[in-house]
Amino acid sequence: MQFDNHVNTSIFNPRIFRSQVSESGKKPALNAMSSLPLFDAISQQVSASTDMDASYKARIDRRLQVLSHNTLNLLIIGSKGAGKSATVQALFGGYDWRAADLKNDESDASSKIRRQQLNQLTVWQADLPSENEPAQERWSELGALLSETNADNEPLIDRVIVVLDSASSNIDDCYLDICHSIVPMMGAMTENRLTILMNKADKVARHIRGTHANVLMPLDAEIWLDCTAATLRYRLAHNTGIQTCLLAYSALAGESPNGRPYNLQKLMAKMLADLPEEKRLLLLNQPLTCGDDQWRDHDDKLIYMQSIENLCFDSLHVGARDGDRFGGQLGAFLGRHGRAMGDIVSDTIRAQMGMTI
Repeated sequence: MQFDNHVNTSIFNPRIFRSQVSESGKKPALNAMSSLPLFDAISQQVSASTDMDASYKARIDRRLQVLSHNTLNLLIIGSKGAGKSATVQALFGGYDWRAADLKNDESDASSKIRRQQLNQLTVWQADLPSENEPAQERWSELGALLSETNADNEPLIDRVIVVLDSASSNIDDCYLDICHSIVPMMGAMTENRLTILMNKADKVARHIRGTHANVLMPLDAEIWLDCTAATLRYRLAHNTGIQTCLLAYSALAGESPNGRPYNLQKLMAKMLADLPEEKRLLLLNQPLTCGDDQWRDHDDKLIYMQSIENLCFDSLHVGARDGDRFGGQLGAFLGRHGRAMGDIVSDTIRAQMGMTI
């Protein structure tokens, strides 16, 4: 079952969004890094490697050149206070978000969609239009952005990320907005471009118990999150035909007894896996938040850093699959070149994220 799109987007010119991306490519955002940290670091280490021959180095260099010419557009939607900005800042903490907010304040005040430009990554943020007045005008603006296409006639927005407040009693309202408005406006390839996240997992225990928990993720809170995610997933599949897996996390330390965010490593792995292979590394080619405490706490259901490394390796070494590990070593199944490349990828990613453990 698919809902029809009854939102009138004609009052906005969709091409205005593409022009904003084009302009930002010519004029970098305030205080954004001008270099490509991940790509440059890998290129330098490959060039200095004594375990690779010239032909393999040239192959990786060509691949980096191809990847570095791509751009990535993410649209983050959610209720006010759900944690849209907190999520972006938790991942890309090396960016000067205060300066970016000042720049946005000076831009078109009539627009309720904010735009921040990083390294070939444009992040668009919008509150649910149903929470703004006039709602119809806000839905039209959002619809214009979602219907925009790039020069190749593909959707301008590569991924729509809906952020829910896990501890909110109004989570069903956001679900209805997804079904009745967001999904219809996304049009073709909706399933391949939609991610739904459940922020503020740290507050769920108090929400259902009425008291603060002194453990990272109590069993009753974990069950509540799993059941809520399963319910939303089933209802989305039934009402829209879209299959999606929800992910629970905490962008901020909040009420965590450890004083750290939760599941950000899993969130990064999921976002990388959801993106097209030609664009996923742009997510890591940013001023990421550094430090073990930022990435340490997660649900331990998988080794998420290994997933991140595998996805990065597969994007760089065309034809590789699941990191081509042997004996746990990244790229080792591919021989001398693979082992050397695996070590470079692993070391560079951990350096980007400031991880030592």
